[in-house]
Amino acid sequence: MVRKLAVLCSVLMHPLLMPTYLFALLFYYAPIIIRPGISNADYLLLAIFLTTFLIPLVYVTVSRFLVIRANYLAIISMPTRQERILPFFFISVFYIIVTFLFVYKFNASPVLGMLLAAFTAIIISVSIATLFIKVSAYSASCCGLIGFIIGLGAEYPQAFLVTPLVVVLIISGLVMSARLYIGSHKPMDVLVGSLIGLSISLVSVWLFIS
Repeated sequence: MVRKLAVLCSVLMHPLLMPTYLFALLFYYAPIIIRPGISNADYLLLAIFLTTFLIPLVYVTVSRFLVIRANYLAIISMPTRQERILPFFFISVFYIIVTFLFVYKFNASPVLGMLLAAFTAIIISVSIATLFIKVSAYSASCCGLIGFIIGLGAEYPQAFLVTPLVVVLIISGLVMSARLYIGSHKPMDVLVGSLIGLSISLVSVWLFIS
């Protein structure tokens, strides 16, 4: 039962879902941070979901199935470090393209562009670190989300992000514990991922507001 809950937690908090969760929080809970009175939040969030989660996930899943022909969970979990290298670098390139399109073609708000660029930097850093150790992308994305909320909450105190921060802290703790429980990562993998996500998110917000 506990293992099933840990797996479910991993599925619901997939690293590629973090941009969608963050922008959903900003669009509907604290729209003042992105743009006051934003009118196309639904369509923009759908575009973010498709480009930062669904399309890269489907591509990686299909391409890996054609190569290893394993079951779905084995394909998306990528149990070894070597299996993660090419998918991670593909996702990095895809995120670079998506960020460029949103910022330079779709004229996204500066905050949205900064957050997408920071998410891209986190993915690139995790991809590079994966050349050496099996970094936890889950911990990197969760701690990245924590860093974004802390940074934006400090800059926009009127957004009242304390409650979302507490919720995200609890969920992140559960996610990282779940990754350790099911044996996907060692403590060092989680620690390195956490440092990558937290440092890049906080620095990105600090550079943006300074």
